[in-house]
Amino acid sequence: MSPSTHRAIFNLLFYLVFAYLSLTILFGIKFWLGIFMAALLGFIIFLTCQAPASLVSQWLMLFTSSKDKTTTNFVLSDTGECQFHHQKVLQISANSQINLWGYWLVFTRRDAVTAQHFIFKDSLSSKDQARLARTILRVKSYG
Repeated sequence: MSPSTHRAIFNLLFYLVFAYLSLTILFGIKFWLGIFMAALLGFIIFLTCQAPASLVSQWLMLFTSSKDKTTTNFVLSDTGECQFHHQKVLQISANSQINLWGYWLVFTRRDAVTAQHFIFKDSLSSKDQARLARTILRVKSYG
């Protein structure tokens, strides 16, 4: 898996909105700061599209959380059993969903404890996306 562009943009957007709201509440800064921050975000996205791939990958690693690193070693069986980074084997449940930006995986363990994990689509290859989607649909159909 590669770092997710969507996750990086969502993280950056979250921090910019948080900074804007904090400054607005603390100092009463109004509309012009919002326009400045929107222009700054647009400029960052423009630079990302124009920058070389090596620079973009370094930027993505900076703005993505450490949770992305746990999905670098992800094993999935045809029956929906998953293992992240050599941890316990988890079973995908029928509550898992395929969303616009990724896959919301809901796991059940043998001791009936559930866990959840979101994987962005752009962090997977198209072949891995298709395989994960097929597995989720297969688990849903067998309930």
